[in-house]
Amino acid sequence: MKKKLSDDGYIVEMNRRLQEHPQYAGGMEFLPHPPGAAGESILGIAWAGIVFHQAYREVLESMERDFEVEYPRRRF
Repeated sequence: MKKKLSDDGYIVEMNRRLQEHPQYAGGMEFLPHPPGAAGESILGIAWAGIVFHQAYREVLESMERDFEVEYPRRRF
């Protein structure tokens, strides 16, 4: 069973794993919303720093394997 994280917690964990990755380079970071995106929940992931780096893919794969995002219920 996958552990559930809030959308904020998911980004924090992704960046923690990225910084611990052996190929991490300064300036690499996952961003909660792609530039220009709007909204209250994660609709996509963007990254800063080295654009096409293996570390990003490996961290994303490990996150998908280990966690799922638990979105708050919207009030109408």
